Amino acid sequence: MKLIEIAKLINGRLNPNSSVELEVNRIARIEEAKPGDITWFSHPKYRKWVSKTHASCIIVPKGVSGSSRSGSSISTIEVENPSLAIARLLQEFYPKSAPEKGVSKLVQIDATAKIGKEVSIGAFVYVGKDSIVGDRVTILPRVYIGNNVTIGDDTCIYPNVTIEDKVVIGKRVIIYSGAVIGSDGFAYTKVNGKHERIPHCGGVVLEDDVEIGALSTVDRAVIGNTIIKRGTKIDNLVQVAHNVVIGEDSIIVAQVGIAGSTKIGKNVTIAGQAGLSDHLIIGDNVVIGAQAGVTKNVPTGMTVSGYPARPHSASKKAYGLLIKLPELFKRVRKLERGITLKR
Repeated sequence: MKLIEIAKLINGRLNPNSSVELEVNRIARIEEAKPGDITWFSHPKYRKWVSKTHASCIIVPKGVSGSSRSGSSISTIEVENPSLAIARLLQEFYPKSAPEKGVSKLVQIDATAKIGKEVSIGAFVYVGKDSIVGDRVTILPRVYIGNNVTIGDDTCIYPNVTIEDKVVIGKRVIIYSGAVIGSDGFAYTKVNGKHERIPHCGGVVLEDDVEIGALSTVDRAVIGNTIIKRGTKIDNLVQVAHNVVIGEDSIIVAQVGIAGSTKIGKNVTIAGQAGLSDHLIIGDNVVIGAQAGVTKNVPTGMTVSGYPARPHSASKKAYGLLIKLPELFKRVRKLERGITLKR
């Protein structure tokens, strides 16, 4: 595409020194870009690469200019949000191939199930009793869909996903490979020294525009529903236990574990490998740092980190003291020797 076409597509401002007729053929990372490539940067740590890259053009935040290795000006397109701009450009350069419409002959769909219009259902898919699949839904091969499942329009389910009974999935949901939605949770009571399983008779609700990453699990409720609300995005390898509720537009990063009956507000960010105890209340707009261990409720708007999780400023101070312990230990030992000698 020509730079003038790209600038129009991403609603950007092409700098005056750029050649509007210059064509680029590929999108590349800023460290690896070559002549003929377009690249971008949004994170400050990549700012140094603006003067080093071999790219023909860089998409930059507003107010950033560029110069090449030789000191001459490099073509730039200024935008409000480079990450959003590159997302649009990636869709243009590398469009996904749409699966073939229709239902494979190698599927098993119960006679009571209802299948919508313009669906794509791949080989070895199973759809159980009284389940409903909406319009324009894509179900790739080897997906299991249990009984009384509802799948909303324009949803995409990748291979090897398991969706068990009584799961409700909204519109435009994406569930990536290997995820399990609606498995029984981990709940037991001890009777005469033995573990007695508590039946899970509830369901799971994934609202519109939710995404569930590969190999993540969302357990069904004991009673009622485990609920992932509209627009929430869940990364790979995340465990969401029974009766958890996660609010709108939250981000849950890889390897997070959320124990049963915890309620999470909207626009919450939980960074990688954090663990949340059961029956907690996490307020809106909370940020939980990587590897945090959350054992108590977190008020709205707070940022916490560490184990046990505490306000991030306090956690940083505690960690700063912790790394000074070896030095402090040496000083204490030296003082002890001095006291011993005086005696």
